Amino acid sequence: MKGRYRSLLVYFMWLIAGIVIGATVALLWVEGFDPEWLQATGTWFGGVATVLTLLWAVRVFRTDQAHREAERQRRHEESLKSAQELEQQKIDEASRVSFEPRGGAGHGTGKNTKMTSLNLYFHNTTDRAVSVERLEFDEPLQSSAWVKTPIHLPPNDTVKLRPKVEAVPILQEELSDKPLKSYGARIVYTINGETWTRRAGEMPRRGK
Repeated sequence: MKGRYRSLLVYFMWLIAGIVIGATVALLWVEGFDPEWLQATGTWFGGVATVLTLLWAVRVFRTDQAHREAERQRRHEESLKSAQELEQQKIDEASRVSFEPRGGAGHGTGKNTKMTSLNLYFHNTTDRAVSVERLEFDEPLQSSAWVKTPIHLPPNDTVKLRPKVEAVPILQEELSDKPLKSYGARIVYTINGETWTRRAGEMPRRGK
């Protein structure tokens, strides 16, 4: 639409210029190049030239504004794309920090089976050090001994903890380092100065 407007403006300017030149030559021819007509024609031509100059200035201004707007939009889109790519990189990095709660020791049989400890595996497959600031268990699972935090995870390493817990009912097949399905847990950790929260088996999210 803007391109069509500019094309019409240019066409209109040339049309006016053509009419003015044609009318000027015709009048001068009819009046026999009379000095007064020459002066009047010069004034008329100067006025029209001024109008054409203003129209041309408007066109140049609009073209420049359109260019500036296009450039601003391009930079905005590039900035937005860069921010999105950076955020995705951070999410991908945070996703490389995970943990697995597994069943530990227990006693009893059948429906009377109780779990008394956990095996916790903290995996850090990034090239950065990670600090686990908080470890939380879903109720009624509770640690019977304080798990000291922060838990430091070296780059590209796995840390294993075996905290004791208050005895809770458990399926026999979840003991002895088998994947824990009956209870959940979450960690809050920092990597590269940013805080993330992650539940076992889920993607990380920002914040505590």
